[in-house]
Amino acid sequence: RTRAFNLQQGSMLHWIHVGGRAECTYNDWTGEALVTRAVDPQTFAVRTLQGAIAAVSPVAPQAIGLNFRRMFQCRPVVGYAVEPPASPEPPFPEDDGLYVMDLVSGEARLLLSIAEVVARSPQVRAEPGPAWFNHVYYNPSGRRIIFMCRVNRPPAWRHSLWSVGLDGSDLRLLLDYDQRTSHFTWIDDTRILCSTTVLGRGIQFVRLEDVPGGGAIVPEGEGLLPSDGHACFSPDGQWLACDAFHDGPNGERLAELMLYRPADRRKEVLARVEHPARYVGDIRCDLHPRWHPDGRWVTFDSVHEGTRQIYRADVSDLVG
Repeated sequence: RTRAFNLQQGSMLHWIHVGGRAECTYNDWTGEALVTRAVDPQTFAVRTLQGAIAAVSPVAPQAIGLNFRRMFQCRPVVGYAVEPPASPEPPFPEDDGLYVMDLVSGEARLLLSIAEVVARSPQVRAEPGPAWFNHVYYNPSGRRIIFMCRVNRPPAWRHSLWSVGLDGSDLRLLLDYDQRTSHFTWIDDTRILCSTTVLGRGIQFVRLEDVPGGGAIVPEGEGLLPSDGHACFSPDGQWLACDAFHDGPNGERLAELMLYRPADRRKEVLARVEHPARYVGDIRCDLHPRWHPDGRWVTFDSVHEGTRQIYRADVSDLVG
């Protein structure tokens, strides 16, 4: 059971490995603070870690945490509806942002504040805010992370994409607030796949580089990939799993799960499911495909059977 949950992302389940043993983690609310519970699947022993995990390092016992309570105040669909702060939070706080979580000791420290990022953005410093961070990912070597900074500017939001080193240094603005940026994932240690309007042709998937000063930006999967969606690459980097949604005639959402191979532009549809009309807006559930470490399975979230569950698709015949 958890008191930190939303239909879109659940409680952010992860596997971690500390001291040679595996633990399953989920986010929770103590009544006073957001925490992570780490559960031993053999003994059911539970450890409590400071903060709520958003992403786990692929190479070290470390994670990045986010303030999901603030996120609920800014964008309910990805936040946790826990007790609100006693007083209004500042629009650009100096004591909130990205947290580095030590999975051994269970302690957390602030890595990068929202105020630091907004200070690098003259075009938004004078706006009312608030700003918040979302969607954090380690690169494959675990040396850098990418994240989104959004600023509430009624009637819309402003979006930006950033990367930073694990010591909080070398902060880079990859896509500025003049673009609409949605979902993204690492291709390798320096290349990123992202859905954005940066090419001026509406939102679409592009490849861009995480290098000082920026690099080439080129379209990816035109005519085959959706304009936007949750995407992630297989462990060998050959296949991309992605979801897409369409509106049905009676308010339902039609969801599609697909694989795409950039090398030869091969596309394979794995599943099509229908999400009931009641799962819309802030209680919707996208598929969020994820790869098993051996590359033979793709898991995904869905509410097509009436409750939010995790499903898996066997892709071993396709990926070889």
